[in-house]
Amino acid sequence: MVVISTKKERTALVVCDLQADLLGSLQERERFLRALSVAVEAARNNGWSVVYSGLRFSPGYEGMPRGHKLYGALAKLNEKLGDRAVHWFMEGWAGSEILSSDPGLAPVPDEDEIVWRSSHVPHELADLLGSRSVSRVYVAGAKASGAVQIACQLLMDRGMEVICVRECIQDDDSAKLKATVDYLLPTYGTVLSLKEFMENVGLDTFSRDAKQILVNMQSDSTGRGHKMFLASDCGRRGHGSRYIELLQQRGNWKTYPTQVWYEDFVKGEFHCPLLRKVVDFCDEPEFSKIAMFLRGRENLDEKDKVIDIAGRFMPKTYRIENGAWIEDEPPPADDAPGALAAPWFVKESDKNLGGAAIAIVSKPSDIMRHVDKNQRYVIQQHISDPLLTDDGRKTHVKFYVLLICEDDGITWNLYTYKGSLLSISPNTWSPADLTHETQVTIHRWPEQPDQTEGWKQHWPTMYEKCKRGTAEVIQKAIKGAKLKGRPGKKQFEVFSVDWMADRSFDIFMLEFNMSPAVSQKEFDDPSSRDSRREYLMKHDELMLKEALAIAMPWDAGAEEAPGQWDFAGTFTRKD
Repeated sequence: MVVISTKKERTALVVCDLQADLLGSLQERERFLRALSVAVEAARNNGWSVVYSGLRFSPGYEGMPRGHKLYGALAKLNEKLGDRAVHWFMEGWAGSEILSSDPGLAPVPDEDEIVWRSSHVPHELADLLGSRSVSRVYVAGAKASGAVQIACQLLMDRGMEVICVRECIQDDDSAKLKATVDYLLPTYGTVLSLKEFMENVGLDTFSRDAKQILVNMQSDSTGRGHKMFLASDCGRRGHGSRYIELLQQRGNWKTYPTQVWYEDFVKGEFHCPLLRKVVDFCDEPEFSKIAMFLRGRENLDEKDKVIDIAGRFMPKTYRIENGAWIEDEPPPADDAPGALAAPWFVKESDKNLGGAAIAIVSKPSDIMRHVDKNQRYVIQQHISDPLLTDDGRKTHVKFYVLLICEDDGITWNLYTYKGSLLSISPNTWSPADLTHETQVTIHRWPEQPDQTEGWKQHWPTMYEKCKRGTAEVIQKAIKGAKLKGRPGKKQFEVFSVDWMADRSFDIFMLEFNMSPAVSQKEFDDPSSRDSRREYLMKHDELMLKEALAIAMPWDAGAEEAPGQWDFAGTFTRKD
């Protein structure tokens, strides 16, 4: 977003040629006037000078050279027909007056200035603003290819910062409007959308009517030849920001502004679409026509809750709550057979922090030293005889999943990603090595499993086992109402399951991650990426793009879907 300072001092709004003789010829006149009223409101609320610049000629077009390229024809025609028939922009005739029928746009007596000119270049306007030491000027009005562009050029030459608001500028020729706003005006100053302008000034400072104008204009697809869709980024964790970027690549999506929804004392501000509008896509499910978070997702994400669903695939798991063991017996004593054969993991139940919420100990008696009585934990011993790479490094599969629930609330479709990735330790695995780099293996390997030397031979078997295991767990979660539909609203989510195998090819589910670290925003700048991150960014963007083509299909996206997404089953609550 372009950020412009909006200091009150030495700022002016210039409105060009808001006159009846011109307004009647404009494209999308009413839309333009609504947007312009928002800019005028901002100027008055912020104490900016409001200056109307108008074109006005003396009766009979006195003093106008008949050979003038722009206005000479008016003078010639007036000579033949007289003032009564030819009086465009002529003093004494209603058509030359600044619009006064709309109180939101009309000049305020004794507050606003009206500066008249009888030539193309508004020197009088520039002189007035210069005499008031104005340094920043917002320019609006008509026509884009006439008064607006010459005012911008002249004010820039006088050393003023020029800012134009796209929707507040209009013309009688759509091609000229587009060319001027897209290519000419940016050479003189900054061009903002109405949304950007309002965000810079401060959305909270505008009246409800002004906000409603923005809402209506963002929703309006007039003259665009196809339906436009709206998306709002409310800043919630997950893939929302990336999804919106990918949707905008389709050409018929645009962003819709947000506002503060409510404030939590601990978690801070939460946002929603402006005026709490339900938009086509939003990362806050309440305000989105399609939800990007599954209802009941915490039953997969939280490590103690998922035991009831996926327990048969998990290593033997113990639980701690309020500093005490619950349900099953605690782990065996240190001198029990196998107790020291492999390390133990102490995992906070409700956190997925890339290994930061995991402690590693060598014996059961050390577990309680890492327990906070205010947290819930699951405890697992490392699987015995793990399947390693040929050179002895620990690895697990980061198995990506797309799960969609239709708007009937009961039909679920599951897809698994053939392009899932491996996480491989940089070190040779040893049960005596308690470092995170050796035991937790959070970093994804920048190569597809079927191409990874030292492990690719296992992928065909591993993929099918992970696919079947994931489908079984998801089906159980649906049948047990751990995952729930949203009747009347489609929902989907891309998440991951960590699977690991032993040398007998028995597979073990380590955890679900409902917000896996994919396509991270911090690596948007190519200069912050190395070759590994470059590969992963391209992998993740393609994976999410293909997922959207399935969950939110579009006519031109047929070639994207399903990509490497592999259909794994349909489940319903009625099965």
